[in-house]
Amino acid sequence: WYQRRVRGPGGMAVKLDMSICSTATFIGGRYTKNARNISQSPWHVEGKAVCESVEEIIGGPLASIFKADSANMHAAGREDIDVRMLGTGRPFYIQLVNARVYPDAGALASAEEHINTSHGKVQCRGLQVVSRAQTDVVKAGQEDKNKEYRCIIRTDSPVTEEDVARLSSVRDLLLNQETPLRVLHRRSPLLRKRRIISVNARLLTEDEVAMVTKETETFSHRLMVAEVISESGTYIKEFVHGDWSRTVPNVGTILGTRCDILSLDVVNLKLAWPPG
Repeated sequence: WYQRRVRGPGGMAVKLDMSICSTATFIGGRYTKNARNISQSPWHVEGKAVCESVEEIIGGPLASIFKADSANMHAAGREDIDVRMLGTGRPFYIQLVNARVYPDAGALASAEEHINTSHGKVQCRGLQVVSRAQTDVVKAGQEDKNKEYRCIIRTDSPVTEEDVARLSSVRDLLLNQETPLRVLHRRSPLLRKRRIISVNARLLTEDEVAMVTKETETFSHRLMVAEVISESGTYIKEFVHGDWSRTVPNVGTILGTRCDILSLDVVNLKLAWPPG
């Protein structure tokens, strides 16, 4: 902001007020979320933060280091607050508003190290300046790419080797998914056609069972791990438990028993990003 008094025509005093802003700066990269109870974007209730967010953990330091007014995150989709983002991470970009320091490669490398050493639960990699046009790749990735998940499933009936084989035989399965009850308050009631590309299931090891539940003796024979590749936009939790028959078919109908999901991780999201 700049202010100056000058003389106009006829010697009249004129006050000029000028505000100079830089164009938006876009920083692309990928992030992993190694813990649960972290949202992607800030979540506030009655003015109080419910939990930490990926946007604040990554965008906050970037805004501070490069002296920007704000930092807004955009990502190729989003995981639920209780879902981890593992593997190579989720593609994203941060829009820095009115950055007063240009983020060159050296400064971005230092910023990345600072973020990763300051917060072990969320990590970022490959930070680089991208153009506005290049960010279209991230936006398209929300809908166009297949995603890989790993989930731990608990069944009402004891899991058999036949159950594991039956679930692992799923290939190219078309789902009818109504808007899940858990998000119906904020999304339109629609019927969506989504596709499960493949499922690979197995029994849990003893160590895995102990990590999942303290009631090892009770539930160890009712647990399995499923690695699922699905079309983008598929509700995986509902594919497992059926959402009161709002998603059909589901793991419960395939196995002939009621199922629930104990944990869910995104393990791979195939998208060539960042572009460098």
